Amino acid sequence: MIKSLLTLTERRLDRAKQEQWQVQSAIRALQQQLTDIQSRIAILTTQIALYEQSAELSKMAFWESQRLKAALLAEIAHLQYQTESINTEMTRYEQSRKNIVVRMFALRNKCEKFQNYLKQQHRARRLKSERQQQNEIEELSAYGNSKTGVE
Repeated sequence: MIKSLLTLTERRLDRAKQEQWQVQSAIRALQQQLTDIQSRIAILTTQIALYEQSAELSKMAFWESQRLKAALLAEIAHLQYQTESINTEMTRYEQSRKNIVVRMFALRNKCEKFQNYLKQQHRARRLKSERQQQNEIEELSAYGNSKTGVE
């Protein structure tokens, strides 16, 4: 019974480890996305600065520059929204990871308790068996001594 509980708990621990690995992998992927988005925002900001530094332009060129600048600002706003969404998702994954760590700690403790109990039971059976053998040896030697004493 205890052995099957130990096996079940070990399986649950293995599943929790697998789940932790998946969550950590998702967090790493989100961190990479954040890095990529931040790089893209930096590039777009540089492009906007270039549009602002344009020398004297004709009216058409000026308005074209303003239109492109507005498009870049819109893209930056979209990327910042994505960043916020990713940060929210990462917070959720971090909380999930913390919950998994707590669950794994509890499962490890259960496994250790079951293992210790099984070791203790094994030792108790072994000692009982040794005592029984010792008693049998003593009985046989006492029986053997009494038999030789009668003759």
